[in-house]
Amino acid sequence: MRLSQQAEMPYFAGMQTKIERIGEGFALLLPKELLEACGFGSEATVTVQDKCLIVTPQPAPPRDAWEEAIQNIPQEAIDRDFEQSKDFRDMPNEWDEHGWQWPQAGPHEKV
Repeated sequence: MRLSQQAEMPYFAGMQTKIERIGEGFALLLPKELLEACGFGSEATVTVQDKCLIVTPQPAPPRDAWEEAIQNIPQEAIDRDFEQSKDFRDMPNEWDEHGWQWPQAGPHEKV
């Protein structure tokens, strides 16, 4: 079975690869298709668990690509959502008048 066919599977049953010495460190030689199938970029997280290396893609930073996603929202969807949330925006809120108040602790409560 070719690697591109295996990449559609949820995991690889097994694969032999070489460990090469690079300066004072070592490198695993992995096919490009394997890295792409797993979502690897230029960095990875490596952990050791029960004498096994676990290599995972670097997680995307929070809110990564949000700006692009927001720009792709059609204006008619923004207008519809704005109109549908009008009643919520106009609803009075007691916090607007009084702010947050901590409840009084009872005689047996520690704060």
